[in-house]
Amino acid sequence: MTSPIVLGIDGGGTKTVAVVMNREQQVLGRAQAGSTNWNSVGVETARNNLWAVSEQALRKAGRSLADVAAICIGASGVDRPDDRARMQAWLAELAPQAATAIHNDAVVALSAGTGGDVYGLVLISGTGMIVYGFDHSRQSRRAGGTGALLGDPGSGYAIGADSLAAVMWAADGRGPETSLTGAILGQLGMKNPSELIPWTYADTAWERFASVAPQAIGCAQAGDPVALAILEKAASGLAVAVQAVAVGLAMGDDFPLVMAGGLLRPGFYAGLVEQAVRAFAPSVKIIHPQAEPAIGAGLLALKEI
Repeated sequence: MTSPIVLGIDGGGTKTVAVVMNREQQVLGRAQAGSTNWNSVGVETARNNLWAVSEQALRKAGRSLADVAAICIGASGVDRPDDRARMQAWLAELAPQAATAIHNDAVVALSAGTGGDVYGLVLISGTGMIVYGFDHSRQSRRAGGTGALLGDPGSGYAIGADSLAAVMWAADGRGPETSLTGAILGQLGMKNPSELIPWTYADTAWERFASVAPQAIGCAQAGDPVALAILEKAASGLAVAVQAVAVGLAMGDDFPLVMAGGLLRPGFYAGLVEQAVRAFAPSVKIIHPQAEPAIGAGLLALKEI
């Protein structure tokens, strides 16, 4: 008899990763495809990407859809009933015999850090940001994740936008000189800050602004006071979101906090965030996941069989 397998899927706005795992939590196959967020790429493309990434991962594992006992997907935009119903229909079409679990992408990131235990908080900062938390009763709260226009402080977008503004303020004398000017112009292949104006308004996609956030981190680490002030503001914004969720769930000050996303890998900015969080939660257990979110989804799928 063929041993059961599960699919763990991390569906993001840029890419989707799927892993095939067995009961022993071994990864048998992994694949990557385009976004499964229909708000980013449209419904048809999102569905096609979901099928493609699942079939590719299974092919690498030498297994088929008929072998899948459970599927767990973590994706943005599945908290609303209509969106959840759509994703549920897709999974039922993909593998009708499989048990299914659908979570916000923050939940599978939490699972990746805790080894499949849905308890504690996860803080994600990449292009955007979000904090998600669960107490021992599986009660949940969230903060952030509302997008740039409604305010996601501490995100790559927010850091990038503040950095670009600092360059422009320095250029016209409203603000101090900063090494951000040379760093950002160099990255974008520009010679004059005025070139940032058409660049900014030509395409206001959030990831373009977030792309310059690493320059702020580098300049701050090198001692630039303007860049450091931007990062301290950002770290404070993330800490406020963590505190809101922790207080709302009555977590005390010794909860696990999984830090995930491209900006929160161990380093200078992550250190500022940790410092800001420990100011109100001195016993917090900081976790930097060694496993990717898709594996966190796989661990949650194993709980379904």
